[in-house]
Amino acid sequence: MGKVLQQLESKFAEGLIECNINARQYGVLLFIEENPYSSQKDISENLQIDRTTMVSHIDHLETLEFVKRTKNPNDRRSYSLMITGKGKEVLDSRWEFLSHTESEVLAPLNQQERQLLKDFLIKIWSSL
Repeated sequence: MGKVLQQLESKFAEGLIECNINARQYGVLLFIEENPYSSQKDISENLQIDRTTMVSHIDHLETLEFVKRTKNPNDRRSYSLMITGKGKEVLDSRWEFLSHTESEVLAPLNQQERQLLKDFLIKIWSSL
């Protein structure tokens, strides 16, 4: 299972190089898209990324104009994060690439086996 994960991560990382982001930053973008106006603290806690690293990720994504920080009107000490149009384009194009890569890696499995694998992995992940 480790080798399969390594191959999948390696292929996905290659596909992110052109966007100048890594898989963790892609995950942050995805979280922001699914949870607009989240604070860095919320993202950090949900994705289990330490706060210092989270600040670095957000700084990088903001420099690339993939996310926008706005002052939180309810708490002036924090920022709300939103994905930009440019960030959405990256998410969409890389999601397509990730889906293709996943299909490539899982090619030996039929559709039912793929779904079972995903279900088992989600069940294991949920228990951690």
